[in-house]
Amino acid sequence: MKPFGLPQMKILEQMTPDEIAPIERFCEEVFYPFDTVLAFDGEEAKYVFLLRKGRTELVARHPKTGRKVVIAQKQPGETMGFSSLIQPYQMDFTIHCLEDCHLYRIPRARLLQEFKRNPKLFEKLRHRIAKHVFPNLQKALEKLQDKEDPESWYPQEEDLGPSDPKEGDIL
Repeated sequence: MKPFGLPQMKILEQMTPDEIAPIERFCEEVFYPFDTVLAFDGEEAKYVFLLRKGRTELVARHPKTGRKVVIAQKQPGETMGFSSLIQPYQMDFTIHCLEDCHLYRIPRARLLQEFKRNPKLFEKLRHRIAKHVFPNLQKALEKLQDKEDPESWYPQEEDLGPSDPKEGDIL
């Protein structure tokens, strides 16, 4: 299968070549082999990744158990690393290559600089980002808050009730 081109990325669908051109100027085509970690949970988010070919998974740490939870698998045409556009610019998950991956890598600093220069591009992409991020975020939260899973992070009754003060507590 031939790698996806920039206009085939879901985040850029229905945008004209003129609208995509400013991003294309600083898009880097990169290759990462199977089992590479592109970004780690908790580190500074420096790039937005557009998956051209291959598959990746997004892995988060369960807030209660600390176990790894796969929150999403990404296919060609999908985007990862939106944390790089949102303060505090920190990754909320780890991106792991499930096979050899061809990607476009967009440096955060360059993209944010282009958004300042070109507010129309920012506005157009802002809506597309929301369209793609919020449903994925909802799915990730549902995975972490599965009511049926005793290891889930879904708040339990004892998590919500008042607790008795313990020695050393500041009241």
